[in-house]
Amino acid sequence: MILICAALALSCSEGAPAEHVGFAEQDALSYVVDLEVDVSNSTARVRVMYQFRAVEELSIIRLHGASAEDWRIRFEMDGEELVATETESGVLHVQLPDVAAKGQLVEFEALLSGTPPDGLYFGESRYQEPILFTDHFSSRARAWMPCEDHPSDRAAFSVTLSGIEDWEVIASGLDEDGDGTWETTTDLPTYMFAFAAGPYQRLVEEGDERFIPHFVYRRDKPKARLALKHHAEWMDTMEATFGPYAWEKYCVVQVPTRWGGMENAGNTWLMERIFDGPTRGVGTLAHEFVHMWFGNAAGYGEWHEAWLSEGFATYFGPWLYETTGGPPLNRAMEGSRRRWLRSDAGKTRPIRWKNFSEPDEFFGSSAPNTYQKGAWVLHMLRTELGDEVFFAGVGEYYRSVQPGMAITSDLRRAMERASGRDLAWFFRQWLDAPDCPHLSVTWNADSVVVRQHQDNLYRFRLPLSWVNHEGQRVKHWVEVREAEMTFPIEGAYSAPVVDPDVELLYRVASDS
Repeated sequence: MILICAALALSCSEGAPAEHVGFAEQDALSYVVDLEVDVSNSTARVRVMYQFRAVEELSIIRLHGASAEDWRIRFEMDGEELVATETESGVLHVQLPDVAAKGQLVEFEALLSGTPPDGLYFGESRYQEPILFTDHFSSRARAWMPCEDHPSDRAAFSVTLSGIEDWEVIASGLDEDGDGTWETTTDLPTYMFAFAAGPYQRLVEEGDERFIPHFVYRRDKPKARLALKHHAEWMDTMEATFGPYAWEKYCVVQVPTRWGGMENAGNTWLMERIFDGPTRGVGTLAHEFVHMWFGNAAGYGEWHEAWLSEGFATYFGPWLYETTGGPPLNRAMEGSRRRWLRSDAGKTRPIRWKNFSEPDEFFGSSAPNTYQKGAWVLHMLRTELGDEVFFAGVGEYYRSVQPGMAITSDLRRAMERASGRDLAWFFRQWLDAPDCPHLSVTWNADSVVVRQHQDNLYRFRLPLSWVNHEGQRVKHWVEVREAEMTFPIEGAYSAPVVDPDVELLYRVASDS
């Protein structure tokens, strides 16, 4: 997912609010959704058939969801109504008629009707054409469809839409039989389950049999054609570097999303104006395509681990874009550093911040950490380990967790196996503490003095450059571990530069 800007071992949920934790005692296996819409009145009738497995003995099924004035919810099992009570934290307790034993399958259904309060929208395009679409991220699926709305729980989805006979329809999975029922073959978290319908034009992008024609607005099709031409090359690069593509198909869809882009697995949502700018949004397309690997296939199991999605896409998106003529990666990293240095969250919160109120905070007030600092963690890890080890480790990480969920320690272990090194110090200092090194560098006649001015000391490699006595520009790395360290320089030198190639996240002490 990318923001709209002006320019399996799961971790502990300690600190997370009650309405945004997963339910370890149960496992959602499938959601079968039958939806009939009345577009003229913006209403819907929905039947959701659930299948859960009891991980331990259960008397209730817990679902994220809440009542709404114009949205009626009724639960049934075998035609008999089930009692459902709502907690103060917005969780529904669905009472089972009999206690389910550990390992038992539990099947029931919900009947929903009215005007959906959120997550499922009767909207209009910017050209005033009607569109039906979901926009679940980060935790809006629950608003219209009671579910386990947490990234730790993945399930199979099936959806059938009726009442939209003249529209083009796109949904998670495939409509293999052509009967209007879309079914997934790889499990998804609820935020990634998506469908849309409207008077779309289809745009073919050649190069891979997994591509289906994109869904774009008729008036934007000429501009879209200029952008939608790189995915085949990107597919080759991503699969060769990290591992196989995990989803049934790929296409992009223009919708009135609140985000710049949203990485629904196999069918990415794009903001309406994506193709308007001079680059036609190609950088965003690369970002979202990277998510098919990182964030989707190699997902994250807790909200405070969202950097494993957005940090990866913010780093490898520009890396991928550069392969097809985009600007150099270092330029993107320089921009990311500038943006992060200006942020309040960068100074006050760690990347893995557990005291959030809403998951959206990781993509709003804490976005500079989730995106830009997350990308910088990868950039510095690459510098620390070298390209061969770095890419081998990231590939091993991807292949070991996909399709499924990871936490930071899974990535750390993969990088340690690839490098043969203990990297706990690296991940701890960059992910679990706010801010970064505050540095001053003093160039003397025969030495350079590096000082850290922040309270908690960092360990890092600092790149320096100068012109030596032979007139050649040289680059030298120094290992910094203490508050003040002096490093000798042999011979006369001139034109010294700190971090010449944009490889360290730091603040200049005088500016901090």
